[in-house]
Amino acid sequence: MAKPTIFIPGFPASTLRDATTKEQLFPPTSLGADIPAILAKLIKIPGVEAGPPILDTIPFFAPAASTLYAILAGHGISEANGNFIPIGWDWRQSVASDDTVGRIKTAVDTLTPKGKIVAVIHSTGGLVFRAFLQKNPDYIDRFEQVLAFAIPWLGTLEALHAVDKGTPIKIVFKTILSTEQSLELLTRCQAAYDLFPSDPPTSLYTLNGNPSSPLIDRSWLDPNRPYMPGHCDDAYPQTNAFPTLPVTNICGWGGPTWPQCDSDGNGNLTFGNPINEPGDGTVQFVSASSLQGGNVRSMFLPIGAFVDFATPKVHGQIWDPPIVGQLVNEVFDNAAKKPFVTAAVDSNDFVNQNATHPRVRVAATAADGSPLPNAKVTFGTGPLAQTVSLQGQKKIDLDLARGIFDQKPAPTIARTVVTVSWDGGQPVKIPIAIMTS
Repeated sequence: MAKPTIFIPGFPASTLRDATTKEQLFPPTSLGADIPAILAKLIKIPGVEAGPPILDTIPFFAPAASTLYAILAGHGISEANGNFIPIGWDWRQSVASDDTVGRIKTAVDTLTPKGKIVAVIHSTGGLVFRAFLQKNPDYIDRFEQVLAFAIPWLGTLEALHAVDKGTPIKIVFKTILSTEQSLELLTRCQAAYDLFPSDPPTSLYTLNGNPSSPLIDRSWLDPNRPYMPGHCDDAYPQTNAFPTLPVTNICGWGGPTWPQCDSDGNGNLTFGNPINEPGDGTVQFVSASSLQGGNVRSMFLPIGAFVDFATPKVHGQIWDPPIVGQLVNEVFDNAAKKPFVTAAVDSNDFVNQNATHPRVRVAATAADGSPLPNAKVTFGTGPLAQTVSLQGQKKIDLDLARGIFDQKPAPTIARTVVTVSWDGGQPVKIPIAIMTS
């Protein structure tokens, strides 16, 4: 029987609309919309309300929920079936705003008669859900488990970059909010500040090279925006602890992500160029993988080209690779839990015919989220054969010689197989491939 389910999207992946006329303000429904008039409404909290999650992608900015809905529908979960409630929330307000908490409570109350609920949360939606549980601990027992995709449990630099530098918002190829217009909006959004890295030990933010936080070091705040210190003061406290609920926490690495931000203490923030290793394209791995709890299992997902899914999907649609279906089946169909073992080629190296040593990311996680015992990766044949130990870790990056890809299943594809083995388990053979022309 399909499980009752709620879904909470990330920031800013909920539509916003005029509370009176119900006109959709964000994202605009027309490329010819009066953007200055819409922006003026969005800047003011009263008179605007949250609508449903955004289904389709806004390039460079918001995730798309449509493919997730299709996955859930395959498990009998949909609004049409009466067992699914997607919860939009007003991302201009705090992740713990009374309005947002009330929306979640109403959805949970509606679904409770159908049985224990599964919460599917994505990105900032994880902080929203955690805040809901913190404010309503008596509701914890209403949930069976949580499926968490790419949650910035300890914040993300993406929000800081958007507030400090601005992020133009586009639909197709048309800019609907310029950099300056996005700053006018995003610098006023409390949830953006709730997302700032607040834990100095992560070293995501440094002050003259020393670990800090943009909520502590405020030298970077724009003096022409006097409301910013108040938003820093009101940032909802972050924690990487979670209640007793079972959580399947999916953490990606391999998408272009800001690695670090450094403040010079004189108002200037410097972001390192986005690179593939630090995270999933939006959330730094150190934040996504930090979740703690007795019933938490963090499963690592390489971002890149899989043999059965050669179009890499980063943070916004991290649930799309078929291998994730194993975890979805375990959550929704009570399938037997088993090790999560997979590999993908770096998305840049997959298409780069000049890459002499394409990077391959391998994840090897036990069913309970712990490292597989004495796990090893074997690759290559003949004189190129090698075995590398994961050394007690759940993931490893390998730079394989291009010559190892010695199979030709198609004129433009070269292929090989890596084998993951560990004590007490059956080895898993994983095909990987690169483009040759």
